[in-house]
Amino acid sequence: MLICFCIVLYGFKHADRTVEKINRDRLFHLREACERTNNGGKNTIETSFYIHVKNESLLYCLVFKSGTTSWFYNINRWAGISEETILDDKTDNFNLARQKYPWENPRVLLTSMKNTYSFIVVRNPFERLISAYEERLLGQLHPYFKNLSHQIYRRYHDDGNHFGIPSFEDFARFVVEQSRNKKPSDLHWRPINDLCTPCLARYDSILKMETFAQDIEYLTNRTQLHGKIKPVQMNRSRRDRVDRLIEKYFSQLTKQQFDDLYDVYRIDFELFQYSAERFSKYVKQKE
Repeated sequence: MLICFCIVLYGFKHADRTVEKINRDRLFHLREACERTNNGGKNTIETSFYIHVKNESLLYCLVFKSGTTSWFYNINRWAGISEETILDDKTDNFNLARQKYPWENPRVLLTSMKNTYSFIVVRNPFERLISAYEERLLGQLHPYFKNLSHQIYRRYHDDGNHFGIPSFEDFARFVVEQSRNKKPSDLHWRPINDLCTPCLARYDSILKMETFAQDIEYLTNRTQLHGKIKPVQMNRSRRDRVDRLIEKYFSQLTKQQFDDLYDVYRIDFELFQYSAERFSKYVKQKE
């Protein structure tokens, strides 16, 4: 029994050291990529989407469509807000969190980063985009996105249909045009580099949605969050597998459209070691 326990304990410690090395590599790569990209082209830190959870000594940057629903649920629950309020479809959990955890100016935020466990949760930029398209533009659960969906459709279709649903190609064109015209994109598909200015921040951990289970375990081992993070499913589950969705949507794009879209998120791909290869293989080879 003692031998078995020691083997299991060794296994946990070994796995934790492996994840620790992965995290160090991610942080090191981020620093190197920031040097190559001149800090992602940023000069001042964007503070709007950082939440300083002082009672848990955490500092978290919100990357929408990268697990924010779960974090909002837990952060607001720690603040003493009822589950009924948090889970209500009418609740704006970001504004709710801001009531308890107010915005910090750049100087205060940078100081907080030195004295608090700071982390960010990221996701492949194109998977974020697919998730945003499916939930926000196809789902149309909010009047704002319902109207935006119809606006995008009318922008690229002159067929007299004022309530059409945009294709993924329409959405991709819209995202590219907004970026080229220097118009702020919606938070759900805004590049991470614009949301969090990661090159100007200091992180203790970079969590990835692709390895979320092991990353969250690593985070809880280094904070006081054991037993405090409660899983929750608030968004509706997609019906298709990710690889099926990639083929379904990216096969609508020409190579030029794909290249233009990649350019919008190029810094995100570089900073967080993501590849677009899984997506590019489905792109139309002929215009």
